[in-house]
Amino acid sequence: MENNVRKTTTTRSILRAEPYILAHRYWEYLAENPRRKGERWNSYYANLLINQPDPHEDSTTDRARAIRYAKEHCECFYEIRDVKRIVEWLEKVSATP
Repeated sequence: MENNVRKTTTTRSILRAEPYILAHRYWEYLAENPRRKGERWNSYYANLLINQPDPHEDSTTDRARAIRYAKEHCECFYEIRDVKRIVEWLEKVSATP
């Protein structure tokens, strides 16, 4: 019980400290601050690649590659619609000698 309280307190302090927390921890934020009745989740934050679950480490799908890239470049706020563009960039970079 004490561990859960400490973990919850730590999570809350992290969530409150970062100005762009929703951009990369939207689902954690909602877990700590449940929506009110009738309130919808924010589709913009939900569609950010950085808010998508981490892909399996062996996954090489376009979506998995784009999610990993977005998590490494979180300042860019890439969305699901950017998967194709990111994959094109990655392929261009890997093709360049």
